[in-house]
Amino acid sequence: MPAHDLKNEAEHLEALVDRHGLETVLNLLAEICREKAEHLRCHWQDHTTARVWDRAASRIEAAVAKIEL
Repeated sequence: MPAHDLKNEAEHLEALVDRHGLETVLNLLAEICREKAEHLRCHWQDHTTARVWDRAASRIEAAVAKIEL
């Protein structure tokens, strides 16, 4: 992805954090990870990659728990 596209995406992400708060955005990312894992398990029978997404969700959730917002 070109650098200017990443900058634009970063600005959108910053706007989401400003509008909804960091905790909410991180929790949504964790939920997206869980949904991706479930999709991989149900539709592709890819339990290995699903575990990677589940682990990412768990790590995001753990980070949220450590951040005092």
